[in-house]
Amino acid sequence: METLTSNETTLLENPLRELITEAVENKPATLADLIRRYQDIEEALIESGGLAEYGDQMAQVEGRIENKETMALANAILAKTQLQLHAGRYDFMMTNKPADFIEFFKKHTQERNISNSTKGKWNNALKKLQAFLKLKPDQPLYFSEIDKNLLENFRTYLLATSMVNTAGTDFSCIRTALNHAYRNDIMKVKLTEKVKAIARERTKIIYLTQEELNTLVKTPCGQPLIKRAALFAALTGMRISDVANLTWEDVVFEPTGPCVHFRQRKTKGLNYLPISQQAIKIASATDEPADEPKDKATDKKTETRTGIVFPRLIELHTQCKRPHFKNWIRDAGIQKNITFHTMRHTFATLQLLANTNIKTLSEMLGHTKIDTTMIYAHVVNASRRAAADVITLDMEEQAV
Repeated sequence: METLTSNETTLLENPLRELITEAVENKPATLADLIRRYQDIEEALIESGGLAEYGDQMAQVEGRIENKETMALANAILAKTQLQLHAGRYDFMMTNKPADFIEFFKKHTQERNISNSTKGKWNNALKKLQAFLKLKPDQPLYFSEIDKNLLENFRTYLLATSMVNTAGTDFSCIRTALNHAYRNDIMKVKLTEKVKAIARERTKIIYLTQEELNTLVKTPCGQPLIKRAALFAALTGMRISDVANLTWEDVVFEPTGPCVHFRQRKTKGLNYLPISQQAIKIASATDEPADEPKDKATDKKTETRTGIVFPRLIELHTQCKRPHFKNWIRDAGIQKNITFHTMRHTFATLQLLANTNIKTLSEMLGHTKIDTTMIYAHVVNASRRAAADVITLDMEEQAV
């Protein structure tokens, strides 16, 4: 075997000595640089025939490179694992579990048995969370990034940027989704137990008095169907969404009186609601002028009618920012801020003033919790307090 010349040995000894020193003594050298220099010297030794002479030293370097490669691989795996843990992906812990809270929230919103208007509130809550975190629409929020501090800061943000009750609704949507994630083992900690909900403030319930309601009965409306539907809601307590979707097939004429069987649009709950003969009379009335020929459908007996009771109600009510409804209220001389939903408040309040049992009223309104119905009890108590001072005696300040 050809041996190295003195000159060639000198050329290789210094680089090889440096390489061995860095590899064996663990001096700073990147793995890529170590491998490149090892390969350069190995190639030179092979060409010059000196590989056998420096074989032991080269073996030391090769072993060190293998150790560095093993450590590099281990570090890469560790880094990836830490990244997965930080990102909340848990690929090796929890398979098929959503890591992105925003994606989970959107899916949960669609799957919930709630009305479209309530889904709209959920979507608004999510948008506010994204705005708070300055997230782009397609940017994820991993479950592991949600902690107590984030929720507390978001709570503060909502209270600073929204009315209390609106903030409470938004925060409740996020809390409900997190609770659902906890129940499904997507989160290991129930964060909602560590952060308080936003307590709702009691709002003033606006309602019509019996006298105001009778004034509306006598006041013409530019769109008679809206008037009939609103008075029907005042007599039944039904929401506008339920009144608009009510069909004659939902109306049942029982020996004890008429009632409606319908599924509430908001809660999706099935409701059995007895209604008055007056409500039936209003629902079955025609909106056509007396001098015009009646449609064949209007000649049918109420018991045999079919189809929508108040067709196109939502369309007629919402067009041009509700002018028919607002003008009707104005023409009646009522100064209160009245909406269609006020008719539901009116029904509930007048029922309690007439001493209807609150549990019965709660069932008629389709409330899932009686606490919801109790807001009307506070209104009634205030009215009764005022009534207690109506009768006064003209008495001199003397002992009776």
